[in-house]
Amino acid sequence: MAVRRVTARLGGAMQTLVELLDQSARRWGAQPAVALHAKEPWGWTYAELWDATLRVAGYLRAQGVGPGERVVLWGANSPEWVAAFYGAQCLGAAIVPLDLRSQEDFLRRIEAQAEPRHILLGAEQAKALGAEHPPRTRLDQLRAIIAATEPLDAADLRVTPDDMAELVFTSGTTGNPKGVILTQRNIVANAMMAATAAPPTPKHRVLSILPLSHMFEQTAGLNTPLSGGASLTYVGSLRPDVIFDAMSSNQITNMGCVPQVLQLFRDGIEREVRKQGREQQFMRLHAVARHLPLPARRLLFRRVLQRMGGAFEFFVTGGAFLEPELAAWWEGLGVKVLQGYGMTEAAPIVSTDTLRERNPGAVGRPLPGIDVRIADDSEILVRGANISPGYWRNETATTDAFVDGWYQTGDLGVLDKRGCLRLRGRKKNLIVLANGMNVYPEDVERELLSDRRVKDAVVIGVERGQDVDVHAVLVLAKDTAVADVAPLIREANARLAPHQALHGHTLWPDESFPLTPTLKPRRAEILARLPELRAAAAAAPEHAPAKV
Repeated sequence: MAVRRVTARLGGAMQTLVELLDQSARRWGAQPAVALHAKEPWGWTYAELWDATLRVAGYLRAQGVGPGERVVLWGANSPEWVAAFYGAQCLGAAIVPLDLRSQEDFLRRIEAQAEPRHILLGAEQAKALGAEHPPRTRLDQLRAIIAATEPLDAADLRVTPDDMAELVFTSGTTGNPKGVILTQRNIVANAMMAATAAPPTPKHRVLSILPLSHMFEQTAGLNTPLSGGASLTYVGSLRPDVIFDAMSSNQITNMGCVPQVLQLFRDGIEREVRKQGREQQFMRLHAVARHLPLPARRLLFRRVLQRMGGAFEFFVTGGAFLEPELAAWWEGLGVKVLQGYGMTEAAPIVSTDTLRERNPGAVGRPLPGIDVRIADDSEILVRGANISPGYWRNETATTDAFVDGWYQTGDLGVLDKRGCLRLRGRKKNLIVLANGMNVYPEDVERELLSDRRVKDAVVIGVERGQDVDVHAVLVLAKDTAVADVAPLIREANARLAPHQALHGHTLWPDESFPLTPTLKPRRAEILARLPELRAAAAAAPEHAPAKV
């Protein structure tokens, strides 16, 4: 069944989140741990965070929360969020994290399945809730509450590696979301695995801007950094000026993000360079820098890097394809870009680049402790201590996804000669033509997105009689005219293989596609609306873009 397999091993005795934070507090008690960059900045040291965690545990126990029960955590990144997260772990309870932008109807569906005992939430989220929901506590009031609360006695910590630490629900807009069970062992194993790629140290000052409700940020921006004594900074706003101010004020060294953030940062830097009339000089220096050692590149671009605080060293990115050219642009400035791959069921990282080795176009090697197998149909299968035991109260979904100890990711990929994983796209998105040829939509989308006239693109297969046409749904860049669409499609087709060629396109009428919390287009929603858009275009042919 396997084409190639990569297996690496990882040692280590720490197996629960409580052990992780306790050990870090003992080792780096006086070191800054978590802070909020706002009009009135504040933070906790490791010792203070551990004390706050035990006090949250004491408070939650007084609210009736016990081992095995669920606690919803729904709010913006903050030191209080962190204390609430670890506080529930101290009781052996399971956190049910909700994305900041979730709506009340999604919470109701979660409540029906998870039956939470308590809800910890932000002020904005609290406004939307009626009395019929479980008891709740506002995160912005938590500091004052726990100041008058006795901490949980360390003797009462009864957490085991196999306890459910989190119940992470998919954020689908329809139907019943699936709850991914993650144990203490799953989460800590992945944090320790990730630490081999970018070892955290007390010198690391991490900016956290991705939602902590998602496993990527929990591992890359919380558990792994805290295991090595790093300090974490949260921001009260995601405005670019606030982010850059936080990076400068806190001398940030690294952060996790999606590739779109890298592009936004790049656009801002290039805009400033043009404003100063230094565009040609910048381009010449950048061309030279790619042939120089990393420290020399940083010296060449010290003024640019100063805007980011002057200490910034690397990005960790995931959630979407990272264009090799974009990564190379940052590497040219002397900033490393580590790309990773994973999913919630893996807690979540499967493979990643390292500080010592980056592989453009790939998503790194499998982390130590993770086995990766490529099935005959190119699906990526994984197993390891970080892999979920299954889905909450959903035996059918568990049986379908986990076979003989392997989790079937639904992603297509290949392991290259160096053992690096290269992704081909989602198995369910694969377009199979009438002649048997396979079209990977993600390959075509990347070709379209390389054109500055395209803001976003989704490629699907549209049935035409007995055949299937490759069809693009496009969000155009701000200055792109409808008349430009046919030429850009022709140019893309000239670069694509014949079987990948686009035979039709539809313009999306909104400024952007509906997006997931990690900024991926929601394909199901786009597909559901496509017949309506195509019918409208057919009814107004004089205004519709010409089919190519």
